[in-house]
Amino acid sequence: MKAFLNLFYRFYPLAIAAVLAAGAVWLEHATRSPETPDAPTVSQTPDFIAQTVRITGFAQDGSLNYTLDSPHIQHLPATDQTHADQPRLMLINQGRHMRINADHGEVAPKAERVDFAGNVEAEREGAPAEPPMHLSSARLTVWPNEQRAASDVPVRITQGGNRSDASSMAADNVFGVMKLSGKAKMRIASRYKRNS
Repeated sequence: MKAFLNLFYRFYPLAIAAVLAAGAVWLEHATRSPETPDAPTVSQTPDFIAQTVRITGFAQDGSLNYTLDSPHIQHLPATDQTHADQPRLMLINQGRHMRINADHGEVAPKAERVDFAGNVEAEREGAPAEPPMHLSSARLTVWPNEQRAASDVPVRITQGGNRSDASSMAADNVFGVMKLSGKAKMRIASRYKRNS
């Protein structure tokens, strides 16, 4: 019995150390957060490409609200954006038309927003007895359904002999009044003719 006790006391510290080590391993495993798999890499490959495309939007009363044409589009599923080459947007309001074109366009889902970039040109038909209005800028964002537009870069607007330049522009109704912001300059042509 004495020999057994001597052996027990000799290996007792080792037994305790083994129990503590096993407990530490179990505790570390139990508190470890589950491993998350690596996030899938986002593909920039388009899921569809189309040539000669027209997107059409209608107002609530069924009348034609806008058309968006492009000779080439591609949709990127990663961002759900559609890139359009040489987009041409035509907005229609009470029989009046506004045409916008640019080098490139990014079309949001359901065409809720179109971001035009590169040589943006817009022309709005004038009211009766008024000349058309022209707008040029490097960028322009248009919300076709709401018929709103905005640009955060310099714009130039001309109508007849009048010209306006500004740092930015916003229009809650593209067929109504446009608000110019920043360093705005206007040149208004005289309506008076000199008598010869």
